[in-house]
Amino acid sequence: MTLPEKLQEIVEDFSWASREEKVEMLIQYAESLPPLPDWLQDERAIMEPVPECMTPVFLFAEKDADGGLHFHFDIPPQSPTVQGLAAILANGLDGARPEEILAVPADFYRDMKLEEAISYQRLNGFQGVLAHMKQAAVRLIHEK
Repeated sequence: MTLPEKLQEIVEDFSWASREEKVEMLIQYAESLPPLPDWLQDERAIMEPVPECMTPVFLFAEKDADGGLHFHFDIPPQSPTVQGLAAILANGLDGARPEEILAVPADFYRDMKLEEAISYQRLNGFQGVLAHMKQAAVRLIHEK
């Protein structure tokens, strides 16, 4: 499986970690999730909801001048696990080209052995976030 380099590094870090370390790493990633930019604070209407998550998750994708994508997430602070999962994707795919994002397998996380630390329900939400990131990538491929 070929993943963008940053995402592959994250997968490898989680793959060797114990259950307790995985939980700690998720919390660290949650803390690294940047706050929603000021210009998006009152613009939830333009953000895409991720209904696969039980926690309210909204995302917004933008393309930079070089064609790389950047994702912004709005997730309640009382949901650190969900924030951590979103941060894994945000960090691992930040700056990736749409084609690279589309090539990420939906089950890439299996090598991370996340099921040792979180529920399958959370993993389904994680897959849902990736699916919505891919949908955004498809839309942005055609944007000038």
